[in-house]
Amino acid sequence: MAVSASYWRAALLAVAAAAGTALYVYLSHSIAITGVGKTYTSVNTTSCHQVGRGILQGCEDIVVDPHTGLAYLACGNLAVRQRVVQGKHDSDSSHAAATDADHVYVMDENDAFADIKLLQQDDGGELVPYRQPLRLLGFDIHWDPKDPQRMTFMFINSQPGHPAVSIFAHVSGADHMVHMETVRSELLWSPNNILATSDRSFYATNDQKHKPGLLRSVSTMLRLPHGHIVHRNGTGDFSIAASGLRFPNGIAKHEDWIYVASCGDPGVHIYQAGADGHLARTGRTVYADGMPDNLSVDPVTGQLYSTTFLKVFDVLKSFESTPPATMQTASTRIVRLTQRSDARRGFDIESLLVDSGELMPTASIAAIQRRNRIKRMLVGCVMCDAVVACDAVA
Repeated sequence: MAVSASYWRAALLAVAAAAGTALYVYLSHSIAITGVGKTYTSVNTTSCHQVGRGILQGCEDIVVDPHTGLAYLACGNLAVRQRVVQGKHDSDSSHAAATDADHVYVMDENDAFADIKLLQQDDGGELVPYRQPLRLLGFDIHWDPKDPQRMTFMFINSQPGHPAVSIFAHVSGADHMVHMETVRSELLWSPNNILATSDRSFYATNDQKHKPGLLRSVSTMLRLPHGHIVHRNGTGDFSIAASGLRFPNGIAKHEDWIYVASCGDPGVHIYQAGADGHLARTGRTVYADGMPDNLSVDPVTGQLYSTTFLKVFDVLKSFESTPPATMQTASTRIVRLTQRSDARRGFDIESLLVDSGELMPTASIAAIQRRNRIKRMLVGCVMCDAVVACDAVA
């Protein structure tokens, strides 16, 4: 039976209408989560102050030792961080100059901080300065269950050639840590953050599928589900633990639950790990606006803390400015998430503060520090030259 021309016109109009509706929904959602056209006023930041201005630069991630209350910070020179984010690496070892080198700091509750020396063993077994490239992104710590003073640091290392995970041993109170191994895998093509599960095993988020270039730009623009989570077991074998994520970022753990922040469909996923390391998604919470970055769990309450970029394009401008400068309109919201009794229903979300961009622009991590009866929240920023301590927010 012949199909009339009017039928095809109606069909094409229906397809065009559906495509137009989908495009409208996509663009509306994109505008909402990137903050286009919005301005934000600071809320509940009066108890916050900057620490280490000019020294604690680019402290993208912070982990607090639950046993001592000391905070460990992974920090980096802003100009170098720009080059790393843009996929431009130094071609030789000149990046290791003191002015450019990334640092790990330890900080107490009184804002006193110290640089932890990074060492390695030479061929004769002597400890010497660490000589390999080290470009710090996210990191995590594993504490020896028999002796929690013995710690294993796992750093996402965006080094030239191929990103890796660099693992160091540290004893609480020492002024140095010693390199144990640097591991690479074809499955670790774009690692962003890491969750240490033993002194050798970990989960790492891969935020992208493609190397910097056109394909990555298209994937990012369309928010395609090209990210996944990689698992390394105790014998050193790698596998894909979960896939189909849209730019997975921060990762954290409490009890049997593993939490992963997703930027492309902003929110937090809840997983449980199987015996083989595979992650089964149990629940999810979606953010109404903004994009989450790193995650931190308060070990006392089990609550999750998440920084959220409210003006995403202003954050991106921070990676492009010459000389490096933070956009003072790169607004941030910090939220606290409490998991519901039924994990399938996600979290209850509480907004703790909003910063217009003047105090903590490009904030990437918020972590609770408890030490000597002091409780406060520490905030690190990927592209600013100080960390922030908030005394009456946590």
